[in-house]
Amino acid sequence: MTVQPELDRLNISGLNHRCQDESELFFQRKSFDPRYCFELFRRAFLLKDQQAWACIFSQYRRLVLSWVERHPLAASLDEEPEYFLNRAFEKMSAVITPQKFNEFNDLKSLLRYLQLCVHSVIVDHARKREEAVLFDEDVEPEAVVFSADSPRPEGVESKVVQRIQSQALLEWVLKRLKSEQERVALYAIFCLALKPREILDEYPGTFNHIDEIYQVKENLLARLRRDDDLRQVLTGALQIGSSPSAKMQEK
Repeated sequence: MTVQPELDRLNISGLNHRCQDESELFFQRKSFDPRYCFELFRRAFLLKDQQAWACIFSQYRRLVLSWVERHPLAASLDEEPEYFLNRAFEKMSAVITPQKFNEFNDLKSLLRYLQLCVHSVIVDHARKREEAVLFDEDVEPEAVVFSADSPRPEGVESKVVQRIQSQALLEWVLKRLKSEQERVALYAIFCLALKPREILDEYPGTFNHIDEIYQVKENLLARLRRDDDLRQVLTGALQIGSSPSAKMQEK
């Protein structure tokens, strides 16, 4: 990875100042130069520069917090947004080795990965919290599965079926995505619950206008509806959760 002389001459303080200025231009929808922010990431990951990493954390703190607060699971989280802010940066710093950093070609790809880290740590936390409740030895199983103040729900079995079905569907869909636009649309619409206008703002350069987002979404959904394999995935997941009584009723 070649570093341009202009960037190489700048110290961390100078890079950070230029990164802040260029980021402001970006948020004002003006032409900006992402090289300075990318260089901060490069020094943080390749040179293990802790000052550069501190600048990155400060620069993108508000952005990451906004991702946390807009996540579909945000309302059910039992930790403050700052907790997931820290976990996301920790995950990114732990996973991206110097070798892996060379796979990122620009600032946009790095920020997309950081957003994926936010999604990952939130989902992992929610999953662990659910499992902790379901398997807590100090809590009576009936008290966990059934609320005394409400009718008896379907309980653990239904949750397991839903999890199996969701995982199978997600794996199935991911293998059939044909473009970066479809990947972004799937993640932004169905995982982050972003509206088309928000997607256009969050992923500049991926889509040229809102109509393009709608078109990508509709084409993807139409293709999925026509695929016979989808019915098999759904049928298989549903069969896993079919109770003996339900099967008897079907007969």
